[in-house]
This record gives sequence, C-alpha cells and structure tokens, in this order.
Amino acid sequence: MIGQDGRMNLVLAAIHLEPSPRSVPLGPAMLAAALRRAHPEAIRTRVLDLFLQQSAEACAAQILALDPRWVGFSIYVWNRALSRDIAQILRVQNPSILLFAGGSEASADPEGLLREGWLDFVLPGEGEELIVEVLGRLLKGTPVEEIRRVSGPGFVKDLATLPSPYLDGSLDPAAYPGILWELSRGCPFRCDFCFESRGTSGIRRVPMARVKAELERFEACGVSQVFVLDPTFNFDKRQAKAILRLIAEQTPAIHFFFEVRSEFIDAELARLFAALRCSLQIGLQSADDAVLRRINRSIDRSDFEAKALLLHQAGATYGFDLIYGLPTDTLEGFHASLDFALSLAPNHLDIFPLSVLPGTRLHDTAPDFGLRHLQDSPYTVLASPTFTEADMAAASRTARACDLMYNQGKAVPWFALLLEALALPPSELFGRFADFLEAHSGPDITALQVAFFSTCFPDPRVASVAADIVTYFGRSGNLLEALALDPQGTHSYLAEFHHDPMVLLGYLENGLTDLEHLAAILPEQACRAGLFVEDGEVQMQIPDTEETR
Repeated sequence: MIGQDGRMNLVLAAIHLEPSPRSVPLGPAMLAAALRRAHPEAIRTRVLDLFLQQSAEACAAQILALDPRWVGFSIYVWNRALSRDIAQILRVQNPSILLFAGGSEASADPEGLLREGWLDFVLPGEGEELIVEVLGRLLKGTPVEEIRRVSGPGFVKDLATLPSPYLDGSLDPAAYPGILWELSRGCPFRCDFCFESRGTSGIRRVPMARVKAELERFEACGVSQVFVLDPTFNFDKRQAKAILRLIAEQTPAIHFFFEVRSEFIDAELARLFAALRCSLQIGLQSADDAVLRRINRSIDRSDFEAKALLLHQAGATYGFDLIYGLPTDTLEGFHASLDFALSLAPNHLDIFPLSVLPGTRLHDTAPDFGLRHLQDSPYTVLASPTFTEADMAAASRTARACDLMYNQGKAVPWFALLLEALALPPSELFGRFADFLEAHSGPDITALQVAFFSTCFPDPRVASVAADIVTYFGRSGNLLEALALDPQGTHSYLAEFHHDPMVLLGYLENGLTDLEHLAAILPEQACRAGLFVEDGEVQMQIPDTEETR
C-alpha cells in the first residue's frame, strides 16, 4: 500500500475487450500523467492491462500483487460486470483498499454504479483534473463520504494544460501493437444515441505543438498503427489538412484510422487522405432521412454519394457504419440502407444493433418510441413497434453474413461484379448466404464463398469463373493481411483454379467483366498457381508442369 519511498500505491485497471492493436490504456495513462505531475512525491501510479477473457480471480490477483492503497477502474459497456466481480474479490481479500471508477459508464450512470455497492466513489466526466483534486484530498485525510459529495463531473477546459502520457513516459508507444491518439474532445453534433457531446458544447482540440511532438515520438518508437480519437476529425477542414500534411511529412509509414463526417469532405481532403496509409470510417447509420431525424441526425443522399465518390476517385480507403433497430425504422428500411451503402463500394461495412446508452438523450426518449432494450450492459434494443424481435434477429443474421462475406471475406474487388451477374440487391444476397451458413461452416472464408457461389449460378461454366475470381482475390487479400501482421515473413499460397488465372485477370483488367462472356471465351484449363508477396504486392506464378497443362 505504501512503498519504501513513502508513496501511496495506486493501480488504474484498464480492462480491454481482447488483445488487439486498439487495446491501449490511454485513459488511465492520461490520469497517471496528471498525477505524476501533481503528486510525484506522494503517489506511485501503475497502469495495469487486463482483458475480458481473464477470470475475475486472475485479474484481482494481478492487482493485489501491486499492493495498492487505491484501485481505479475504467468502466465501459463491455467490462462493467467483470469490474464489479473483480472489485468484490478485492473487498474480501483486502477490505482496506479504496475502490473508485471512471470511464463512460461512470459518467453516464454514476448513481447507479454507487448503488451497486462495490465502489467507494465515482469520478464522472473527464478525470485528469478531478483525480488530482480527489486523491489530493484523500492524502490530507478527507473522509470518503465527503469525497462522494465533491467528485465531479470533471471537465477540462483547455487540453493544452494536460500532460501527454506519450511524452512524459507514462505510456510507452513501443510497448503496444497500436496506439490510441486523442486529438479532440467534444462534438458539435447532438446525435441522440451518442454520449460524446452530452453536457458539453463545442470542440476542444489538442494544440498543434503537441500533435507534432507526439508524431515524432510515434515515429521514433516504430509505431505501425494509430487509431485517432476524434469523432469529427474533418469538421475543421483547415486543421485536418494541416495534420494530414504533418503526418505525410513525419510518419509516412504509419497506418492511421480516422472517423470523419461526409459533409466536410472536399477534393483536396480526399487527395490528402489517399496520399497516406490510412482508413476512414464514416457514420452513415441509416440512408433514410426521416429515420435519422428521429435521432437528431440527417442525410442528403446525393451529397453523401458525391463525397463517397470523391474518396473513391482519389483512391482513399473508407468504410461506413450502419445501425439497425433505430426508432421508426423497419427491417425493409434497414435492408434499403444496406443496399445504398454497398452501392458506394466501401472497403468495409460495420453493422451494429442500436444500444440505448445511459446518459444519452435516446435513453430519455426510448419509452416515447416504444423501444424495448436491455437495462444492463450492452443496452441493446430488443424490439420496437416497427422492428420486432424477429426483425432484430433477421437483421443480426444479415449483419453476420455481410461481415463474413464482405469484410472478412475481402469481397470488395469482386462484389459488384458478381452481384450484377446475379441481378440481386446486396441484402438479398446476404440473406441467401446466411441460409447457406446454417448448413456450412469452417475457418476458410474463401472456401465458404466459393462453395456458396457454386450454388448461385445454374450454369456450371459461369460458376467456375465466379469461383476463380473469388479464389484469386480472396487468397491475395489473405496474403496482404498476413504481410501486414508480419512484414518480415515469407507469405505464399498454392491456389487451385478452373481456368488460367493470368488470362482471366487480363480480361478483367481490360474491362471484360461479364461472367457469361468470360465463361464462353475462357478455355477450361484447371491448374494450380502459386501466389506470393514481393515488394508489398501479390505476384502469381503457374508452374510449367504436365500436371498444369
């Protein structure tokens, strides 16, 4: 509890969903940096990474091994229950430890957390200044009862006043496979389902001097991926462009992930994104303006299409978010939004059920819309007057099929081509794929896709062409993914084709994409081809053997 140097031991526990490049304890590290500056002689802060797959007993043991006087939990939708279970074990094994919590759940439902009885106090809102004040009071002997009365919600007016955990040593960028990078707080929009702007107004931004210094640090530490925490990165287009130019100059080899709004994309911004190693995520949510207006959003479909086209023409990588179960939406409306989204050729499409999060305006208005939802984490909608339980299950089934075929199956290069040949809307294709998956499974998604499309085309010659297209692009995508995970490794695959894949690719590159025409002119020539990565690109070689002639 108290170290040999007389400092109090504080453990800040970050419980991540799973080990991944996004599992970075930035929030706790921000608190640690603030405490390091304010109470360097009185508090020793340890940031501890834990994971949802661990048992509460194992997590508690790791915490107790650090001999803490205080333990703080960052609580989110996914880890509230595990945090509670860990805390209850700590209570039994060391009743003198003071337990507190911050994070989005603590900000949205502080009274609810305290009523559960496993916390001594809660630090809602932004915690850097608040934790310095509260722990300073505890050091002076202030009773916990009084701490409860004065703790929060925290709000940092000027982000320039906060120390950077990446620059002061509180968080080592080299210790993680990816980095979370905060550039702003707040949001200018008021989406009812989101907690981002509740209780605040406007946007506060990290100063450019710190942006530049942190980029230099990332480059020096060999960071490969950066996930930008700014829900409206391009709202201030001038600053966004300045940051993108800075990234191009200082960290051209790092891959960045941005959240952007379609309304603020212009041709120059599209070109700047395309010039970087980056991916963009755009919150579409629904393509129905009437539905969106129920949650304080809107969409101009023509403008959305035009902005997506700018990204597509520039060669930028972008994806969309969709939500099903929105107030007044229907299953048919969700399918229409899905079809609209995929007509714009996104590189990926993430689909989620609506969650009615505590602290959001939607949580207040849910009864007015007749939304039935889980009262505990993850707060997902169960049904509404226009979206029944059966509809929610059907949408979930479609979402899974879409993720497996389109995202995990790396279908972007061939999806529109096969869709046109089948004359189906994407939502119907995913429905058929969902039916197929009820009887077929396996870890090899490309093999599943090939087997599925063999059932879609009545002409076996056309089916064989479709299979070759899916095989080539699927296996190529797998190799490039493996390269990203292991840049120094050797990556290759021996694939089987019904036709000479080099001839097929030549036709596709020359604009011949009609499957029936291809089936008519391609000679049947079953062969194996070796796919391998060279200089970052997939190459192909067909062995000149009797077996392949």
